[in-house]
Amino acid sequence: MPEIKFGTDGWRAVIADEFTFDNVSAVTRAIARYLAEQKKEVDGVVVGFDNRFLSEEFAALASAVLLEEKIKVYLCHRPTPTPAVAFAVKHYRAAGAIMFTASHNPSRYHGIKFIPHYAGPALPAETDRIGELVRIALQEREPEKEGAKERYLFILQKMLEDEIKTGSSPAPSGPALHAGEAGKSEELPEELLVIVHPREPYLEHLKQVIDLNAIKAAPPHVVIDPMFGAAIGYLDSFLLPLGCRVEIIRGCRDPLFGGGLPDPSRHNLEKLRTLVLELEAEAGLALDGDGDRLGVIAPDGKYLGANDILLLLLEHLVESRGWSGVVARTVATTHNLDRLARFYGLTTLETPVGFKYIGQAIREQDAFLGGEESGGISIRGHIPEKDGILAALLFIEMLAASRSDPAELFRKISTKINILNFNRWDIHTSSARKKEILEKLPAWHPQEIAGLKVKKISRVDGVKVLLEDESWCLIRSSGTEDLFRLYVEALDEGMLEEIRHGIRWELGL
Repeated sequence: MPEIKFGTDGWRAVIADEFTFDNVSAVTRAIARYLAEQKKEVDGVVVGFDNRFLSEEFAALASAVLLEEKIKVYLCHRPTPTPAVAFAVKHYRAAGAIMFTASHNPSRYHGIKFIPHYAGPALPAETDRIGELVRIALQEREPEKEGAKERYLFILQKMLEDEIKTGSSPAPSGPALHAGEAGKSEELPEELLVIVHPREPYLEHLKQVIDLNAIKAAPPHVVIDPMFGAAIGYLDSFLLPLGCRVEIIRGCRDPLFGGGLPDPSRHNLEKLRTLVLELEAEAGLALDGDGDRLGVIAPDGKYLGANDILLLLLEHLVESRGWSGVVARTVATTHNLDRLARFYGLTTLETPVGFKYIGQAIREQDAFLGGEESGGISIRGHIPEKDGILAALLFIEMLAASRSDPAELFRKISTKINILNFNRWDIHTSSARKKEILEKLPAWHPQEIAGLKVKKISRVDGVKVLLEDESWCLIRSSGTEDLFRLYVEALDEGMLEEIRHGIRWELGL
C-alpha cells in the first residue's frame, strides 16, 4: 500500500507509479468525507486541472467520485491555472476546490491539491485531517459503485462537447473518446454537474484590482513565457486590449514542457532572456506550470526573482497607490522588505515558510502585501493564494505608472535603504549525517559567525541567526530529501560566502 502524504500542496507522485486512478479516487473520497465532516458538502466543489498528461481524465474521475457522494461539481472546461481555480471557489461560493497540478515539478509527476472555502492554501489542521481520511480510504479499497465507469465516461463526454462548442483546444490528453462510448448515466443528477469557464470571472476581477488607466497611458512592450503551462492565454488577453505590445513563447500545451521544468527560475529562462534583449522589450514575464509563481527578465537581461519583485511592488504600492498597513513575509524571505517598510513606517510580519501562513496573514491581519522567497505573491483585495498572473500584472502596472525600468527603480529604493544581498544553497548530506545535525540544532547557540556577533536566534521555522550588522542566515532541513537549505542575506556580497562557510564549519556540513 502506498504512503500518501497530504500537505499544503496536496499530494504529488509519479504518474502510473503511485499517481494512479485508484489512488486519486481514494484521495478524492477522503476530501469528500472531510467536507461532510465540516457540513460544507452542500456548497459544491470546483474541480480544476493543469496541462499535464491525463489531467482531464483525473479531473473527470474526481468529479465522478464527488457525484457519488452527492456533492455538486463545478468542473473547469479546460486547463486552468491554480489562482483562477482558487478564485472560482470564491466566485461560485463553493466549499472548496480540488486542483490537479504538480506545479513546477517534472512532467512525469502529477498532483492533487485541496483549496478550502476561503480560496487560499489549506492550513495544517485541515491537511492533517484529510491525510488521516486518505489513510482510511486506502485501507478500505472497496470496489467502485456500479455505474461509476459510465458516470466517468459521461463527464469526459460533457467536457469534450464543451471544448467543441467553445472552440477551445482539444480536451482529453489521454485516449480519444468517441460520442458513442458514453451514454448519460441514469444515476447522475444533471444539476449536480456544472461545466464552468472560470477564466472570464477571474480576469474581470483582476480588472478591478489592476490600475488599467496607468497601463493604457504607457503600455509597455513585454514578452510572455507561460512555459507550456495552464496560464496560456491569460496575460496576453488582459494586456493586448490595453495597448501593450505582446510577444509569446512556449505558449502551446505540451505535457512534457519542452523537455524541461515549468519553473520560472533563472536557469530555465535563457530563451526568454535572449528574446527580451533581441526585441529590446521592457520586461519578460514567466509563469510556472500552474500559474501561481512569477519570474521576470528585466530589459538589461537581469533575472528578478520573488525577493526582487516583492521589494519593487512594495515601493510601488506605497508610492503609487498610497497603501499602508502590514507587510507579511516568510522567515526565509528578504529583510529588504523590513527595511523599506520601516522607512515608510509600516509593520512587517514574519511567518513560517509556506504561503498558507501568508494567506492567513492576508485574511486575518489584513496584510496588504504578502510573499515568499520561493515565488508566491498576493495582495489585499485579491484571493489569499499565491498568484503569478496577478504579480505579473502588478509588475506591468508598476512599469507603466513609474515610466521607469527596474534598474532605475532599484536605484530609487537604494536612496532610502541599504539593499541587502541574498543567496540560497542546497547542501546535500547523508541520511545519517542529516539525523545527527537535526539532533544538534535544538541546542545550537553560536556566539558569532564569520566574525560577526550573534544578535538573536529564532526557531520559528528551522534555525535563523540574526547578526550584529543585520545580516542573517537560516538553515532548514528538507522534509523529503537528505539536504539542508541555507539562506543568507548580507550587506556585503562577499559576506554571503563567509557566512555560508561559517555555518558549514559550525555544524559540520
